[in-house]
Amino acid sequence: MKSFVIRAAALAAFALGLAQSAQGAGLGYDPEADPFEQYHEAMAQAQREQKLVLIVAGGDWCRWCHVLERFIADDPEIAARLHETFVVMKVYVGFDNYNDLFFSQLPPAKGAPHFWIMSPEREVLASQSTGALEAGKDGYDKQAFIEFIEYWQAQAKQARTPKVVARS
Repeated sequence: MKSFVIRAAALAAFALGLAQSAQGAGLGYDPEADPFEQYHEAMAQAQREQKLVLIVAGGDWCRWCHVLERFIADDPEIAARLHETFVVMKVYVGFDNYNDLFFSQLPPAKGAPHFWIMSPEREVLASQSTGALEAGKDGYDKQAFIEFIEYWQAQAKQARTPKVVARS
């Protein structure tokens, strides 16, 4: 009986490890991806769709990246609003690949996940930690996230609005 319990516990631990690996692999941070290629694709899509680009630095190793992914996936309103405003581009940063050359061209970040908001014209509009969007030690604040998205929706809309020049 003792042998059965040990085997069952080992099997459960193995299954849990596989589930966590599968969950991590689904975050979209690929240490082997070419961030410059991702960037060019994201910019082309943003220009076509008249959106901003949200570059997110992170990795499967990052607890807050998992929390962020779960927060967005579990809230259809947040997910829809986020993708109405931004083309989201995830760039891996971690021991496997720091992507130093790519990140050296952006304002510095002090952790992950970190956001850079880019115009379709390739201008860095903002660099921000996600700390201001967090709620306590285990989640993100829905209202703060909505305000973040609404702010950038307004900025994007204002940028697309043609300027009217008064003639005299």
